[in-house]
Amino acid sequence: MSLFVLLPAYNEQESIRPLFKKFQVLQQISNMEIKLILVDDGSKDTTAQTAIDEAQSLGISLKLVQHTKNGGLGQAIKTGFTTFLEISKEGDFLAAMDCDNTQPPELLIKMYDTMIAGSYDIAIASRYRKGSKVIGLSKFREIMSYGASWLFRIAARVPGVRDYTCGYRLYNRNLVSKLDMYYGDSLFTETGFACMIDLLLKTKVFKPKIVEIPMVLRYDEKPTASKMKILKTITRTLNVLFKNLSSTGQSSNLGDAFNQQETARIPLKMTNRK
Repeated sequence: MSLFVLLPAYNEQESIRPLFKKFQVLQQISNMEIKLILVDDGSKDTTAQTAIDEAQSLGISLKLVQHTKNGGLGQAIKTGFTTFLEISKEGDFLAAMDCDNTQPPELLIKMYDTMIAGSYDIAIASRYRKGSKVIGLSKFREIMSYGASWLFRIAARVPGVRDYTCGYRLYNRNLVSKLDMYYGDSLFTETGFACMIDLLLKTKVFKPKIVEIPMVLRYDEKPTASKMKILKTITRTLNVLFKNLSSTGQSSNLGDAFNQQETARIPLKMTNRK
């Protein structure tokens, strides 16, 4: 079994060194074979070369994929999922997390152990469970995130989920493969930060078993300013919600049909790669 970690990156040269050092420590203290997939989404700094240099220096397995131009978080996640399905095998796991050194890689041990023990499909690093803590985030961002959590819990509930916007998640490969087969190229239609909510809501068609693990989020360790465009993210998030509300019944019926028949794999299309 291998644990692949997807790191979407845009101008993250300053974050890579401390983050990769944490992965080196994680590799040493865990029994997991960790393989990084870094998607350089058209960075204008030395993100790609820094990743290569640090991986070689620290003895970390790295698969680097580069976009020729910046396509947004959704496109980077899409490329990462596609790459994972290409190079992984049955029984492997995919973690997706930010590349800005704010999320603790060591939490993957607990996320993985919990998933195995409970046969879960997804484990989410949550800011809304007992033991969670957020350090260094603006009050406005905290309120916005908390409001989104309650909005989706009420209007588009996913059983077991409180944190809908956090992208730090661990996926069972079987679920990733089913999502790929079912949605094909339409799995990722959001380019910005709303893509993580959209992806989570799309998993509902398979009624996944989800667990949340409390996380300490360290924005005080983030070396660069946030790339999130607040107003755009709010607009796209509401659009994802309305889209989900209008398609819930149809998706549920299609999901039942999918589970009752064999479906040929429809690979996610990869664009802007070199």
